[in-house]
Amino acid sequence: MAGLRKMRILWPLVFLLGPVEADPVEVHIVCHTHDDVGWLKTVDEYYSGQNNSIQHAYVHMILDTVVQSLAMNRNRTFTYVEQAFFVRWWRQQDAATRALVKTLVKEGRLEFTNGGWCMHDEAAPHYIDMIDQTTLGHKFLMDEFGVAPRTGWQLDPFGHSATQAALLSAEVGFQGLFFGRIDYQDLQLRQQDRAAEFIWRASPSLGPAAQVFSGLTGSYHGNYGPPDGFQFDVNNLDETIQDDPNLEDYNVKSRVDGFVAAALAQANMTRGKNIMMTMGSDFQYEDALTWFYNLDRLIQHVNEDGRIKVFYSTPSRYVEAKQKETMVKWPLKEDDFFPYADGPHKFWTGYFTSRPTLKRYIRDTSAFFQVAKQITALAESGTQGLEHLAEALGVAQHHDAVSGTAKQHVTFDYAKRLARGRSLAYPEVSKALKTHMGKASVQDFTLCELRNVSLCALTQAVGRSTNRTCFALWNGLARPREELIELPVSSKNLEVVQAETNEAVPIQLVRSLPSVTNYGSDAGGAKDTLLAEVKLPPLGFSGFCLQQVEGKTAPESQLMKDAELIENENLAIHFAGGMMSKITDKVNNMSIRAEQNWFWYNASVGNAESSQVSGAYIFRPNRSQANPVFTGLPFMQVFHGELADEVVTSVGSWVHQRLRLAKKASHVEITYTVGEIPADDGLGKEIVSRFSTDLQTAGTCFSDSNGREMLQRKRDFRPSWDFNQTEEVAGNYYPIATSLFIRSQQSQLTVLTDTSQAGTGCVRDGEIEMMVHRRLFKDDGRGVGEPLNETQFVTSYVEDPKGQHYGPGLVTRGQHWLHLGRPSNTAKSWRPLMDRLYMAPVPFFTAGEVAFRKSWTNWLPKNLEVISLASWGPKTLLLRIAHQFGVGEDPELSKPAKLNFEFLFPGHSITSIEERGLGGTISKDEVEHRRIQWPLEDEAAPGAPLGRMRSARSTVGVVTFGPLQIRTFLLQFGEAVFI
Repeated sequence: MAGLRKMRILWPLVFLLGPVEADPVEVHIVCHTHDDVGWLKTVDEYYSGQNNSIQHAYVHMILDTVVQSLAMNRNRTFTYVEQAFFVRWWRQQDAATRALVKTLVKEGRLEFTNGGWCMHDEAAPHYIDMIDQTTLGHKFLMDEFGVAPRTGWQLDPFGHSATQAALLSAEVGFQGLFFGRIDYQDLQLRQQDRAAEFIWRASPSLGPAAQVFSGLTGSYHGNYGPPDGFQFDVNNLDETIQDDPNLEDYNVKSRVDGFVAAALAQANMTRGKNIMMTMGSDFQYEDALTWFYNLDRLIQHVNEDGRIKVFYSTPSRYVEAKQKETMVKWPLKEDDFFPYADGPHKFWTGYFTSRPTLKRYIRDTSAFFQVAKQITALAESGTQGLEHLAEALGVAQHHDAVSGTAKQHVTFDYAKRLARGRSLAYPEVSKALKTHMGKASVQDFTLCELRNVSLCALTQAVGRSTNRTCFALWNGLARPREELIELPVSSKNLEVVQAETNEAVPIQLVRSLPSVTNYGSDAGGAKDTLLAEVKLPPLGFSGFCLQQVEGKTAPESQLMKDAELIENENLAIHFAGGMMSKITDKVNNMSIRAEQNWFWYNASVGNAESSQVSGAYIFRPNRSQANPVFTGLPFMQVFHGELADEVVTSVGSWVHQRLRLAKKASHVEITYTVGEIPADDGLGKEIVSRFSTDLQTAGTCFSDSNGREMLQRKRDFRPSWDFNQTEEVAGNYYPIATSLFIRSQQSQLTVLTDTSQAGTGCVRDGEIEMMVHRRLFKDDGRGVGEPLNETQFVTSYVEDPKGQHYGPGLVTRGQHWLHLGRPSNTAKSWRPLMDRLYMAPVPFFTAGEVAFRKSWTNWLPKNLEVISLASWGPKTLLLRIAHQFGVGEDPELSKPAKLNFEFLFPGHSITSIEERGLGGTISKDEVEHRRIQWPLEDEAAPGAPLGRMRSARSTVGVVTFGPLQIRTFLLQFGEAVFI
C-alpha cells in the first residue's frame, strides 16, 4: 500500500455474535489494482512508469501482464476500474491484443467495475461532473465491448455521499457498491454487529427504488487490500506459497490455516456464506503472474482442505451470489458517510477546501463544458475537441484531483490538462456559434479567460483601438433569465446595445475588484467594470455589442459617505463596524441579525492529546476558537448605482470583499479575495467567513450532497451510531458542494457557493462558517508527503524530490450568495439561484457581428431543468432533465412535474424517444430489470416492491418527474432541424 494514506486500520478479530452459517464459507477472490489517476505522480507518469523516484508505478505493464496472465488460465479473473488508463492502453494495442481482450470481457474473465474515467471523489464534485465522467467511461465500454458495468467500486475516496449511492449507483444500473473507507467508530461497530454489508437507501426523495446493496472491502478493515499476510505483489515481503515437498520451506498447511482463519474472521463480520476478498491494492499486478501463480496454488490447497470454498470471482458475480441468499436479512442505512475519520482527532474535513483555485477552475470548466456541448449539439458540429475536454474533466474528478490532495506538480498538471482541453474545444464551439449566427458573423468567437480578474483584451480595446466589440451571451439553463454581466473596460464613453436592433440596455460603471498578484490592474487589468443588465432566452443566446459613444458617459456608481444601509424592493442590508450586521426581508416582513466576519484557525502541529497535524486531508485547529483576520476596523466604502449597490470592504491587508445587492435581487452576492495568507509567523492558517445570526438552530444545519439532496446535520451526532466527538470544530465540518443553510421555525439563511468548500452550521447555534482557503506548513501523514503551501512556483521534482515551494502565496477569489426566507417556501428561491450560480451566462466575443437572439426550447415547468444536452450520434441528442426540488422542500414545486416533448422542442421532428439509464448506455428498462429486492432485518415481511418508473419509448410522449429525479433520453430527429 502506498504510504500512510493507505494505512489499514487493524482491529482484533471479533466473534461476538456466535459462529458463522453452517454452510461452508465461500470466498470470492477478486483480483484488482487501484490506479490513482494522478496523486504523487501525474496520470501520464503513472501510465508510462516515469518518475519512479517518487513512487514506483507502471500502469502500462499492469494491463499488459494482466491480459497475458488471464490468457494463460481460463479460471483466472480480473477487475479493472479507471478508463482514463485503460483507454490510453487500448489505443496502443494491435488487432490481435484487442481481439483477445474482447474475448476476455465477453467471457467475464476481465470485468469492468465502476467504469468511469476515474474513481471520482464524492465530497467536492458537482453531481453533473460525476455523471459526465461516468458516462464518458461507460460510453467507451459500450462502444468497444458492448458492456455496461453492474457494480460500483469506490474503494479509496475519503467518505461517501448520498448522491453516489442514489444516483451514481442505483440510477446507473449498479446492483452493488463497494468501498473501503468509513469512520473508524462506524467501522468497529459494523465489525461487531456483522453489518459490514448493508442496504444503502440514501435519498428520501428517490426512496427505495434508488437503494443499493453496499459493502466494505479489504477484509472489512477499513481499506481495500488482501488479508494480512497474503499480499503477493512482486517485491512484497509476505510469504509466498511453496507447495513442492521436495524443496525446503514447504508451507502449505500454515498458509492454508492462515487463510481459513482470515476468511472465517471476515465472514463473522457480515451475513450469509459468501464473502469477497479484494486481492490487490495500489498499482499492483505490474508483474501479474506473481499474483496469479500464488493465488492458483492458494485456491487449490484451500479447496483440498475443505473447510471453506475459494474461487476466482468478480464483483458482479459476488452480488449475484449474495442475491441468492434469500434467507439473509440486511441492515439498512439512510444517511451518508461524511465526515470520515480514521482515528481520534483525525477528521478528513480539510480536503473539502484544499487547493481552492483548482476546485474553482474545475467547476468553471464544468459549466463551460455543458454550454459547449449544447452549442455543438444544436449545430450538429464536430466534437473531437470536446472529447479532449471531456477527458481532462474526467481526470479532474479523481479523488486526488478535485479533492486537492495531490502533489503540487500533479496539481499543475491537472490545471494544464483543463486549459489544453478548453483550448482544443474553442475552435469547435466557435464554428458552431458561427453556424447559429447564420450570415451575421464571419469572425471567430473567443472567451476572455481572465475576466474574473478584470482582464479582457477585446472589451478593454473598445474606446482605445476599436469602436465596437460584439458578443453572444449563452444561457445554458432551460428558462429565461435576467442577469448582470460584467465587462472589463478602459473607457467611460460606452454603451451596450442589443444586436441588430441597436437598442441600448441598462448599464452601470463600477470599480473593478482589487488586483490579484500578477493579475488585475497591476498587469494590464481594467480599473473599471461595466455592468450590463441583459435578458436571455432559455437554452440559447442573445447578441450584444459593447461600443463607444461620443459625448456620453456610462452612469457610474456613486460613493455614499457614512452610509450603513443598502436596499432594494426585496431586501435591506445593514452594516456596523465596516461589516454586514443585519438582513431584512421586506417581502416576508422579517429581520435577523447577520454579522459577517473573517477568521482564521491556527492549524494544529500536534499536542498532548494527539500528534495529528492539519494538512491537505486533515483539518485540525489547535483550539476551537478562531482568530480574527484583522483586529482593527475594516475599511468600508458604499456605492450606489442604478443597477446595483455595492459595499467594498478591506479586512486588513489580505482579505477583501465586495457585497452586491442588485436592484431586483432577492439575494446578496459576496465576492471575496483572500491571500496571500501571511507565512512570516510560521503558523498554518485556515480561513473562514463566518455569519453569526440570532436564529435558534438547536445545533442543526443542512448541507447538500454534491448539489442534490439536502442532508440534516446535528452537532456532535451521527445517525448510524453513538458518536464520540474528539474535535468539536473539525468533527462538525461537512462538504459543501453548492449550498448550506440554517433555520429556525420562522427564518432560514442559505449560503450558496461557487465551488466546493468545507463548511458548517453546527458548531455554534445560529452560525455558518465557510472555509475558503488554507495555507499549511506540515504534512498530515496521509501519503502526499508535502505540506499544503501553495505558491506561484515549485522546483522541479526531477531536480528536487521534495519540490521546494517559493514565490508569492496563492490568492483565491470566489463567491457566496446569501438568501433569507421562510423555511416553508424559501427553496423556490435558493434552488434556482443554485442553478444560476453554477451555470453563469457565458459570453463569446467576436470582432464581427452577432445575431439578435435564438432559443431552441420552450420553458420547462418551474421545477425542471435541462442538465445535459449533447450529441450522441447523427441526428441524435442525449438529453437529461432533472427535477430540482427535494421531497418536502416546497408545497408546490416538490410535487411531480410532467413534460411533453412536443412542447420542449416545438417545430422539430422527433422521430423517436428512448429512455436510458443515467449513464446513457443502457435502457431504463434494463436499469429497472437490474434492481434487486433485498430483505431487510427490520421488516417483518418482505418490503413493498421497489418503485419502478415506466420508461419512455415512443415518437412523442409525456413523462413525469418525481422529486430530484433525473431522467435521461435519446432523441432522434428526422432531419438536421436545429441549424
